[in-house]
Amino acid sequence: MGVHRTTVGEVVTAVSDALARLLDHFVTFPTDGQIAKVKQKFFLLGDMPNTIGVIDCTHVHIQAPRQREWEYVNRKGRHSINVQLVGDADLAITNCVVRWPGSVHDACIFRESRLFTEFQTNRPDGVILADSAYPLLPWVMTPFPTANTPSQMRYNNAHGRTRSMPNNTDLYCATQYRCPSQSPPL
Repeated sequence: MGVHRTTVGEVVTAVSDALARLLDHFVTFPTDGQIAKVKQKFFLLGDMPNTIGVIDCTHVHIQAPRQREWEYVNRKGRHSINVQLVGDADLAITNCVVRWPGSVHDACIFRESRLFTEFQTNRPDGVILADSAYPLLPWVMTPFPTANTPSQMRYNNAHGRTRSMPNNTDLYCATQYRCPSQSPPL
């Protein structure tokens, strides 16, 4: 096409920067006025009360970068960016962090996020559901590692049902935005 590789790189960088600046206009956490409806929708998904979001990370495959290549190798030996997403019951992304190499653990990304800092200071009116990679906090609910009682089993079942639909957001996003020369997401 007669376009130099450097020019393409500059254009991609400029477009990426412009999209990043617009992110806060399109990806927003529910407002106080929306929280009750969000909780109701999550409850209808799986009987889990007080849920305002689900969180998880997904690996988006990339081509190996030239600098610090080893940082981008994930636990499965593939080059990726580990993207943290928070979603609602309608599969809308309400918070995302796209800046960490594939070698970085989900819990580290979470603890370094603005969401974590904000919610540690100003506790939300509800809980976020997470898998066992995340810390258990007053506002982050994880499953019991071993469900020994009927109550724990009911909790884990409700937790899993409630998380299952919104987690499809991860798969959809990773599939849509992976590097075209790579295989499906992890």
